[in-house]
Amino acid sequence: MKQLVKFEIYKLFRQKGIYTWMILMFLFFSLAMTMEARIPNNLDTSAIEIKEELQTAAKKWEGKLTGKKIEEASNLSQSLEARVQQKFADNYKGDGNELTSEEVAEYFILSRISLARYNLQVFQTNLKDLDNRVNSVNRDSFAYKKGLLEQEMLEKVNVETFTYNEGPKKTIDFVSNYAVYFTGIIMLVGLTSTFVNETRTSMDQLIYSSRYGRKQIVTAKIMAGMALIVVLTISWVTFDVLMNLYLYGNNGWNSSIQLLGHPHSPYNLTGLEYFGIQIGAHLIAAIAFMAFILTVSALSKSILASFLISTLVFILPSIFLHSHILEFARKYSFISFMEAFEFRSPFHAINVFGVPVLDPYIHYPLLVLITAFFMFVTYQIIRRKQVQ
Repeated sequence: MKQLVKFEIYKLFRQKGIYTWMILMFLFFSLAMTMEARIPNNLDTSAIEIKEELQTAAKKWEGKLTGKKIEEASNLSQSLEARVQQKFADNYKGDGNELTSEEVAEYFILSRISLARYNLQVFQTNLKDLDNRVNSVNRDSFAYKKGLLEQEMLEKVNVETFTYNEGPKKTIDFVSNYAVYFTGIIMLVGLTSTFVNETRTSMDQLIYSSRYGRKQIVTAKIMAGMALIVVLTISWVTFDVLMNLYLYGNNGWNSSIQLLGHPHSPYNLTGLEYFGIQIGAHLIAAIAFMAFILTVSALSKSILASFLISTLVFILPSIFLHSHILEFARKYSFISFMEAFEFRSPFHAINVFGVPVLDPYIHYPLLVLITAFFMFVTYQIIRRKQVQ
């Protein structure tokens, strides 16, 4: 069995298409992330160029967001905004009056303080509205229990602080913007031909009548697929962390996810904790998608059909069209589960015998069951396949 698994891994990883797509996608990601690192408002500066200045400017403002600190930051921001507008006017006249790197860094940090203040206001408004809703419903109702659970979760969250956290924010955003497509596309390239290619080349007649048995062969292919998923995950995690460390530094991993661009999330998680959850969710959902691909491959008679079906199931829900069906499909798509979307979404709980249970505690165990179902179906398809 060990030799069979090694052979299947060798067959999978010798596909040149996997490495070609990995190189192309990492080159694209590098270019896109470098462009995203430009300081906004056309200041012709990137975060890497003023990384030290940004960290120095941030140290003056880190800590609790008091009213005095917010007012001081707002006044200074208005002053710098006037300098930025003057810069544009001078450049238009040809005078070339440039802002110093320290001023650009200060301007950027103040914009992030303004965003943190906005996130704090959103959070406080949501908490106040929730308190009003909870007090207006029957204490024996499910709505009251659900509201009480949300209230308990929100009260544990700390959003009254500021830390320069651009690095963790971009590292987390990479998962939904790039990593899910990196893993998904390369899985499509590498796995859609797993079974159908052997049927097409008539190798199935030899393989399925070998001494190893069909069950062992399917198991070996599943383990090879899992090995591919682990390699892909290690690859994008390493790239993601190192690239954002280079661009922004490593400050701010203890920031709450509400301060990392997700103010509506009810979960009391730091950036580091959420990134760990993203990796775990990514692995679970990727394995589920692998099981689906193998089932489609076992059922298909051509590589093209296997590839198109699997690709449509993966990509179609991510197309942003105004349709209730697509919205539902997007919420329960492989992509959504791979990026751990539910942990940064607004509070939602499912009624389980009158008890509110958070979505992830229902959906990810179900995803494991779905994975087992597809694997079982694949075993049954191969077991019943006739050898000519």
